[in-house]
Amino acid sequence: MQEYAGPEGRFCPAKVYEYTTDEDGSNPKLVINAQNCVHCKTCDIKTPGNYIKWTVPEGGGGPQYTGM
Repeated sequence: MQEYAGPEGRFCPAKVYEYTTDEDGSNPKLVINAQNCVHCKTCDIKTPGNYIKWTVPEGGGGPQYTGM
């Protein structure tokens, strides 16, 4: 987090990765809101060093979007 200042909190379009701090702005913590994920795979592509490993959800078939 320190080297790149937590980029996943900025590039995720669904706000899956969120940094929270104490009231005084100290003690940053990464909170993962997995329920927000839209399976765009941006996290796997954009993270420096590929430290987020994205895998296909829902038993290998991926999301089943309707109306697309």
